[in-house]
Amino acid sequence: MCGRFIMTVDFEMIKAAFRLRAELYDLQPRYNIAPGQDIPVITNTPGGREISPMRWGLIPHWAKDTKIGYKMINARAETVGEKPAFKGAFRRRRCLIPASGFYEWKKEGKVKQPMLITLPGEKVFALAGIWEHWLAPDGSMVYSCSIITTKPNKYLEGIHNRMPVILAGEQEYEPWLSLDDPLFLQHLLRPYEGDMSVYPVTTRVNSPLDDDPGLIEPHDD
Repeated sequence: MCGRFIMTVDFEMIKAAFRLRAELYDLQPRYNIAPGQDIPVITNTPGGREISPMRWGLIPHWAKDTKIGYKMINARAETVGEKPAFKGAFRRRRCLIPASGFYEWKKEGKVKQPMLITLPGEKVFALAGIWEHWLAPDGSMVYSCSIITTKPNKYLEGIHNRMPVILAGEQEYEPWLSLDDPLFLQHLLRPYEGDMSVYPVTTRVNSPLDDDPGLIEPHDD
């Protein structure tokens, strides 16, 4: 599962890292992104890659209301192409979700210790995502997304039984965004193979109301 993450870099770094077309986007550092919030999402368009806000928690086009989105923050790599809520988006609406790190909770006795996972030397990287559009009763369009998860790698297996799919640079960004046949993309939905940094942080991260740089400092409760 991936239920919280951080995105701490500015727009210019995002623009360069993901080869976005020239545009303005109000991007503020965030240290505790939670489900239901709007997050920056990168999609492919005929004019190039664009970044825009989407609600985290995919709302299928057939949903009666937005509440289902809170149950759809993650899509399993093993079944994303089969589940009714996800298969259409997996085939036609894939995206990159920029992140600087993500949180997981490690169970230590009766206590759950939040851990921050980052990539050494990488200030920003991409999580594999899918997106959807939903027509609200008032006629407005709601855009939402889900993060794809896979089995944990050696860094995460002692913490959680899932981890987000991390795409390894432009050689994986382009096919993920562009290929029409998702069957050729399954090899990308694997546990991250590079190095990771994992360390405990304050339990203040448990509350999505807290969002400040102190949350990502190493901490031993």
